[in-house]
This record gives sequence, structure tokens and C-alpha cells, in this order.
Amino acid sequence: MKKRLKIIVDSTADIPEDFMEDYDIDVVPLYVIWADGTQEKDTWKEEEKREFYKRIMESPEIPDTSQPTVKDFVEKYSEIKKKGYDEILVITISTKMSGTYNSATLAAKEVDIPVYVFDSLRASAVVSMIARDARLAHQRGMSTEEIVDYLKRRLENGDYQAVFYVSNFEYLVKGGRISKFQGFLGTMLKVKVNVYITDDGTMIPYAKSRGVAKAQKAIIEKLKDLGFKEGEKMEIITITAGADEEAEKLYEEFKKHFDVVFRAHTLTAKVITKHVAPGMVGAGVIRYREG
Repeated sequence: MKKRLKIIVDSTADIPEDFMEDYDIDVVPLYVIWADGTQEKDTWKEEEKREFYKRIMESPEIPDTSQPTVKDFVEKYSEIKKKGYDEILVITISTKMSGTYNSATLAAKEVDIPVYVFDSLRASAVVSMIARDARLAHQRGMSTEEIVDYLKRRLENGDYQAVFYVSNFEYLVKGGRISKFQGFLGTMLKVKVNVYITDDGTMIPYAKSRGVAKAQKAIIEKLKDLGFKEGEKMEIITITAGADEEAEKLYEEFKKHFDVVFRAHTLTAKVITKHVAPGMVGAGVIRYREG
């Protein structure tokens, strides 16, 4: 008999609201901490995301962020067990960017329901696509152990990629989640800075692009460098911190070069926005697999 599995992501997955119901996914939020000490939870509600974009642009200081506590995860695991689930699979942001994986792992030792914690080595919306992939694997009859092995193989094969560009590189540098490479001061140069996440889960800037069109072409070229072939089938989730028209243009650019068999769209939530700044546009990409 198939076990009832709940999949959890942390809020940096920037999950589309419909994914939560469609793929039975729950969320544990991170926190935003303002300069005056005010703390608030991350969100997956679109209206709240857009309101945050306005606030952070008007704020004289960039807020700080913090990971979920062990207690946060214990409470979520316990809640899920009470709802009758047999197992839990947690898919987290890369350990190179957050201690969320450690909190989830420590909490797993404090509950009497099996919990599997998977380090995605990625961030933002591609993590939601990985969670969707895990749910589809579960629907095909894989056990949770098999799903974890499946995700590891796909990750090692380069099947999950996150590529984007920012309009204000200063946020990434000040947030400490990226190296300040010589010549990548995007704010001063008034350019878009293209960024991708490496195999080991680190964010690296790789191109400076003057204008939206060049920045979007740089995304396509990076994916080809990462092993995606012209015309290849793929599933994507476009993501933006408020630059909606640019995100739609990026989708059109994808369709010129790849066979997009599934597309979702979402907005960055508070914690990711804090690092990438309003104006960010990108995509999480999964190599398509039959069945």
C-alpha cells in the first residue's frame, strides 16, 4: 500500500500558490528582520509579495533574514503527522545559502514520523519544480527512499537549473550570498547582471548585459552551456520580483529555443527579494523526462 507522503519546501522556494494544493506541498517560512528589530514571516501570497516590493524599495536599509528554527520544523512535522501522513520529504534551499537544511534535519530527530531532508543545491522557484517532480514520482509509485535517490541522480545529471538576472547587484553582494567578483558592480554600470547556481549550490555572476534582450539571451546561452540542447523538451517556471512583462518576454525567448512542455510562473517572496532586489527575472528549468 502506498504511503501517504507530505512534501515540504521552505519559503525561499517561491512556490506558486496552486502548487500547494495540486501537488500536496506545504511550506515552512523563513523570516525577514528589519533594522528596527521588527520580524515578519516570509509569504507565498501574491498580494503580500507585491506590497513587500514597495516597502523594500522605500526602505533606507536592506533588511536581514533568518532561517526557520528547529522548533518551526518540529511544529510543522507534528501538524502533518496529526493529519494522518505516514512520511515527510523536505526539500530545502542550498546549504551554501542557508542553514535551513540543518534546522530541518535536527527537527527530524525530535518527531516520531519518518522525515527525509534533501538539499536541493538550488534556490528559489526551481526548488518548487523539484518538489513537483518528487510528487509526480510518488504518483508513479516510487517509495520516498527511491524518490530521494531519483532527485539526487537528476541533480547530479544537471537536470535542475536556476538562471536569472538582477537589476541591482548591490543587494546580492550586501546579502552575502554571492561573491563580489571584479567587474560585476551592476548598479554602478547600470547593467543587468546574469547569475546562475553552480553544481555545488553557489550563486555565481557570469555575464553583464546591457538591456533586457541581451540579459535574456544570456540566460538561454548559459542553459546551453549547462547541457541543454536547442529544441530540447523542458519544463520551466518563470520568476520575477515585479518585472512581469520581462518575465513574459523571457518565456517567449525560451519557446524560440526549446520545446517547453510545461510552464508555471511565480513571484519572488520576501526573503529571495531581499537578496535579488525588485526587477529580478529568471527561470527554474527541469530537463523533461517521459513518464
